Amino acid sequence: MRVPSLGSDALNVYRDGQTLWLLPSPESIEARSFHLPRLCAPIRSLNWHDDAKRDLGFVPEPDHWRFSWNAAVAAEALIKVEFDGAPLLPDEVSPTEPAGDASVMLHAHHAATFGEKLRFEPQWYKNTVGYWTVAKDYATWELKLDQSGRYSVAVLQGCGEGQGGSDALISIREGASTVAELPFQTIDTGHFQNFRWNHLGDITVTKSGTYQLRIEAKRIAKGALFDVRAIHLVKQAK
Repeated sequence: MRVPSLGSDALNVYRDGQTLWLLPSPESIEARSFHLPRLCAPIRSLNWHDDAKRDLGFVPEPDHWRFSWNAAVAAEALIKVEFDGAPLLPDEVSPTEPAGDASVMLHAHHAATFGEKLRFEPQWYKNTVGYWTVAKDYATWELKLDQSGRYSVAVLQGCGEGQGGSDALISIREGASTVAELPFQTIDTGHFQNFRWNHLGDITVTKSGTYQLRIEAKRIAKGALFDVRAIHLVKQAK
């Protein structure tokens, strides 16, 4: 099925379940590159359909993904991109629903990123919100909490050797109001793609509803804040 919302003069896009087929235009074939809008799903694999070993570069930017290649390819060459979920545009993503036990798992691919450098990096070996090198950049997730009370918060994070110890803040917001805040420090995991749960503490909300969770840097200790693959909120007993 063709997906006009993802296509452009540079390419046609077709979808089959969780797979996208990208057909570059003759102009893109000649230029050896094109852009695809940023999508909200992790990538399982990407390659040329007729030759999986042929060179294919991929760079995720904050609001689009850039594909490029060095060697000439045939007209009507197809690129196959397999995802681990539905490849949705950011405005097609609904707030994350709680599980039956009232816990909420927020994934990197559902984050909205704001600022100069911060972005979702969808590659299978990353699957993270990363490139957090500018302190003013921040990320948000939309979620529903169906119970009031106390929630423990943990972040599945990666941080390069010697890069830990940055100060950050998680806040829960409802419209323009901040209803809860939780300051924390990032931990060194040895590499930005070595992910480990960092248990941050508790937050309390006084009513159920739809909220926004935001992570922002307060102080970046060295080169980057950290990479974030997931955030887990677990309802605590009274």
